[in-house]
Amino acid sequence: MKNNKIFLMGMLAFVFVILTACGNVTEDSDVESNHMSSDNDGMQNENDNVPGQESTQDSSLTSPETETNFFEDWEGKKQGESAEEQNQEEPLEEYVPNEDDVVYKNNELKNKDMLEAFMETAGENGQDNESEIRVVKDEGDQGVLIYDLKSGYEKSVDQAWIMVNTDLSYYRAAEDEVQDVFNTNQQCGYMSKDEIEGNYKLHECKTHWEYRLIPTVDDNEVE
Repeated sequence: MKNNKIFLMGMLAFVFVILTACGNVTEDSDVESNHMSSDNDGMQNENDNVPGQESTQDSSLTSPETETNFFEDWEGKKQGESAEEQNQEEPLEEYVPNEDDVVYKNNELKNKDMLEAFMETAGENGQDNESEIRVVKDEGDQGVLIYDLKSGYEKSVDQAWIMVNTDLSYYRAAEDEVQDVFNTNQQCGYMSKDEIEGNYKLHECKTHWEYRLIPTVDDNEVE
């Protein structure tokens, strides 16, 4: 009887030890599980805080229509800024004519006699001539067109010409510009005065068969 009691007490102690061990394993598992869950939450928070990185759900909220409207607004803003810059262009520098410049302004012509003297001998109208002259055409708010004319002659080939250098630094073309303007340097054959049309003309030029330089305005000569 005594032996049975001792055996029973031993079995109870063994069972107690087993139960205690199982409880410790369960607690360790819970601790590990909680630790892993905390790590996963930390990693998720770090990903959320990475600059420039957006979640899949957030990306799906941006529609192509929204992007199109953004770029349209941006382009419209840029065009508006360009138009404003054009409206705020710096005023043109005023050109002050030299005393011997041929100047056409307000339907009046200054130094007409000098222009006609040049015309009679320059280019194919004369030989061995290296004279030069500056013609200034006032265009009001658009500024002035400046033409530097120089006569030349090559004896070896018996050829004469008029070189025309155009200075546009004091001139601003209008948006709806219709005036025929030399915008490159030219080599022309000769000059003439068209009494019927009322213009001094350059002939046989690089880009023009004839070019209307300035009006004659014979009745409005300014000395």
